[in-house]
Parts: sequence; structure tokens; C-alpha cells
Amino acid sequence: MWLLFSAWMTAALAAPPTVVLAMGDGLVAGPPAAVAPEVAAAWVTSLADCLDERSSGAYSVTDRATPGETVKTARAKVGQLRKEPADVVVVTLGAQELADDQAKAEQLATQLETLLTEMRAPKQPKPVILVGMVPPTLSQAGPDDADRQVAIDARTEDWNAEVAKLARRLPSVRHLDVWTDWPRDADRATHTEKGWHLSEQGHARVAAAVCDAVVALKTPARKRP
Repeated sequence: MWLLFSAWMTAALAAPPTVVLAMGDGLVAGPPAAVAPEVAAAWVTSLADCLDERSSGAYSVTDRATPGETVKTARAKVGQLRKEPADVVVVTLGAQELADDQAKAEQLATQLETLLTEMRAPKQPKPVILVGMVPPTLSQAGPDDADRQVAIDARTEDWNAEVAKLARRLPSVRHLDVWTDWPRDADRATHTEKGWHLSEQGHARVAAAVCDAVVALKTPARKRP
């Protein structure tokens, strides 16, 4: 009887799970017409599985990813986002904007900084993982255009560089660069589908990287309500 009571007390007093909130769009820079609602953030489900495998019951993942989300539309939800219970926020923004040849990485980073500042409490900001974007595989989406591929690759790298600088400026913000280790040879095509979307393999790769980043964070245990 005592052993049963002790086990019940241990479970009752256990710290609540670390809540991971995922928000944003897909990770592949693509225009609005390329948005695929059913696959935009399929990596979030894999992330939940990965975290549960690492430490069963220690994490809870909330999926607030929205197909077609931009920094501007996310800012319109700041009030709602501030109310979301979360210990860690994973942000994937920039894909829609990067599809625009006229987009300026510096301006977009400034808007993203404003969003992060507005959605987090100033004295105790929630840890944020900013996941960098990856370029599309244009040869899958139409006629092979090497020059255009080089241009969007470079634009994506500029964006990731700005996000890295942003992460260094803001407290408790980390930039997760998945593009640096992304395949550049023929394997690149296995990570995307129809050019603009992550494939199952791509989602799995992103989920594993985010999982590692979340586990590496030393998040304080939340008090029980």
C-alpha cells in the first residue's frame, strides 16, 4: 500500500511537461501559390514523437503553424500568441517573403525582431528557436533555371545570416541553421517535393534538428497551477 501511495505522490508532484509552441509557415522559400496546407508543418508531428522518445512525458508540443503565415500576419496575432502557454517557442517565418525577388532580408529581420519583442514578456522572455529557411529545388517545379536557383539560394543565405545576427542581439533566442548542413548534391531533391515543399525526408531532418535544439535548452521547470 505504501509503495502505491508513494508512486502516486511522485506522479502528482512531478513537474508539468515543457510546452513547446511551434508557429510560422513551412521552411521552403516559396510564393503563396505554392502553399500546401497539408504539408506546411508536418515536421511538428515528428518533433513531438522525437521529444517523447528522448524523454517520455517531459514535453508537450502545441502546433500553431499556419500555411502561408508571414511576419506581418503573425504580428496581427501577437495578443493571442502572448496568451499561449509555452516554455519554448519555435518560429519558422520568412518563406513567403523570400519568394519575392524584391524582399530585403534586413527589413524583414527588423520586422521579425519587433514581433519577438512584442510577443515575449520583457523581464522573463520565453526561449525562442528561430529555424532558418531552405531554398526550393526549382528543377522539380518547372524548367531548370540555374541562374534563378543561384539567386534564391543566395537570398536564403542572406536571410539566415540576418536571423543569426538577430538571435545574437536578443536574449534567449537561438538561430537553428538547417541550410548549412542541407544536401547540395543530387540528394537535395530528396528533401523537397514539387520544388516548394519539404518531402517526408526533409520534414524528418528538420524535426530531428529542432528536437536536438529543444533538448539542449535548459528551460526552468514551471510551477504547478
